[in-house]
Amino acid sequence: MLARLVGGSVNEVFRVDTQLGRFVLRLNGPAWRRPGVERERELALHRAAAAGGIAPAVVHADPAAHGLLITEFQDGRLWLEQNYTDAAALRRLGERLYALHTLPAPEVTRFDPWRVAQAYLAQVRVAPPVEPLARLERCCEALASDHSAGCIVHGDLAQNNLLEGSRLWLLDWEYAQLSDPLMDLACVLAYYPAAEHQGAELAAAAGLGTASGEALALRVYIYRALSWLWGLARGEPAAPP
Repeated sequence: MLARLVGGSVNEVFRVDTQLGRFVLRLNGPAWRRPGVERERELALHRAAAAGGIAPAVVHADPAAHGLLITEFQDGRLWLEQNYTDAAALRRLGERLYALHTLPAPEVTRFDPWRVAQAYLAQVRVAPPVEPLARLERCCEALASDHSAGCIVHGDLAQNNLLEGSRLWLLDWEYAQLSDPLMDLACVLAYYPAAEHQGAELAAAAGLGTASGEALALRVYIYRALSWLWGLARGEPAAPP
């Protein structure tokens, strides 16, 4: 059986049922729908996360063949927006992030958000406003001055990438990076500002204490600005962060 899976806006994704088991087949969508994707980095980080039980196991991958990725299929339901305001749900997510951040990290280039921003800007047809870009550059410079050890961060903790099944699975690793653990907390708050009301639950479960202040705020802005530029690169009108 072959059935298209819904939920993403970037790639072509199918469920494949065979006598050998159930699998998910992922193929590249058009390049304009996935700016900034680096399949080799994605695969290295996905495999590391799968080895730690955070992501579904990789069965076969060939990044050069239309981004071919086959993973084990996992039953469950995708998160909804209201999960990001539920303390228990955020604790579960924080526990998974703690497990992820403590995994051995493969040797990949450390996350450089300003380089990512420049790649997005190369695809933007109309020059965006200067002020948010200048602020983004300042935030990126501040992040670059943090020389703490890097860990695996998922980097795209949207509701379609979180699957409640036999455990909380983290899906879709194409924007995963080597960075600092605070970046995943910032990602959640950038995508779902309402999560801030339960942010202490998420931060504590992720081993980040009572993370707040300037360090978190600049990372939240980085994610909001990159999401804005990502949309512009795809030709989608969006207000600056």
